[in-house]
Amino acid sequence: MDVFTTNGTRYDISKVMRDGVFDSQAYDNYSPLRMSLEFSWVYGIGFAALMSILVHIGIYNGKEIITRLRETKAKHDDIHGKLITSYPSVKAWWYMVLLIASCATGIGVGIGAGIGVPWWGYMLSFAIAIVLVIPVGIIQAISNRQPGLSLVAELLSGVVLQGIPTGYSILKLYGHGSLAQALSYAQDMKLAHYMKIPPRHVMIYQLVGIVVSVIIQTCLFFWLIDRIPDMCRPEGYPWVCRSTNLVYSASIIWNLIGPMKVFGEGSPYSPLLWGFLFGLVLPIPVYYLQRRFPNQTWLQHVYVPVILSGIVGLPPMPSVDFPMWFLFGFVFNFIIHRYWHAWWQKYNFTLSAGLDSGLALSGILQFLALAQNGLKLDWWGNQVDRQCTLSKKPWISP
Repeated sequence: MDVFTTNGTRYDISKVMRDGVFDSQAYDNYSPLRMSLEFSWVYGIGFAALMSILVHIGIYNGKEIITRLRETKAKHDDIHGKLITSYPSVKAWWYMVLLIASCATGIGVGIGAGIGVPWWGYMLSFAIAIVLVIPVGIIQAISNRQPGLSLVAELLSGVVLQGIPTGYSILKLYGHGSLAQALSYAQDMKLAHYMKIPPRHVMIYQLVGIVVSVIIQTCLFFWLIDRIPDMCRPEGYPWVCRSTNLVYSASIIWNLIGPMKVFGEGSPYSPLLWGFLFGLVLPIPVYYLQRRFPNQTWLQHVYVPVILSGIVGLPPMPSVDFPMWFLFGFVFNFIIHRYWHAWWQKYNFTLSAGLDSGLALSGILQFLALAQNGLKLDWWGNQVDRQCTLSKKPWISP
């Protein structure tokens, strides 16, 4: 997702910077920033999704969260909880030592590399993960979908780190990344809980896996950069790095230029801020209707944060992805679930796991058999950047 000038050309940040710092006068002389239509309205829905998550968790789960925090750990232990007590648990101070060491290492690396973000910016990113881990975890536990909360990092970085282009990247990496890792660890702990795997073993496996994956991914990253020409640029298609370009564009919007100029009064994007109010209000009537009409089955499945946060995932996805997800979801989870429920109950999740595994194996085989030998399958189905050219056009307005 790129950002543009008012005449539709790609935005050149060097024209609005002086000595590496944003120059407001140069910005006025050059051009206001413009986004594609998809990019802009997804921000409006993202504002609504953020507020709906907080309101939804408050009215649906607020009392339960407070009650559980006050209760003892063993009060709700089922048979699995009783059986797992035969293994030694992970000491709380182990987690504290690991947390302090990880935070110190992350801050030290960032400051040592001269990224430009002050030490308290890193602490703010860790606070994001700590505050949001419970509400996001509840939504993921119910819907099997983890809502993307990069917008929290964007908002905070735009307010407190405005003028530091790397601010958003740090808050997203340390905040959103830490949140995702925490929930992934909790998910693995839950699986190990039911499989009766000793908690200390799970912790060791996780640490070893993280260290190995970091080394492999870092080496692979540098290997790709060295081997693939024009990587992360349009000329390097299909290696265009959509997520990386999305982070770059978000850094320009929130940290370089700032939210006041992009979304402030007089901007064509200022109406998007109504999304905050929309997300604040929408879960309330849904909650009332679900309590008023408890026998309406379909109404009980309306989950506002999941609906809104799902739409937020549009960029940087290719335009064909969401229609295909909807089509297959409708076929398997509505038609087959309703009319061939026995088959769905027995095979649906196995089929899903098989398709995921097949996709991974297919990618590996295609890379080894085709890409390594200079062969390329070029047809409409995999030309994702050319299927809907309008999705990449800027939203031009006065």
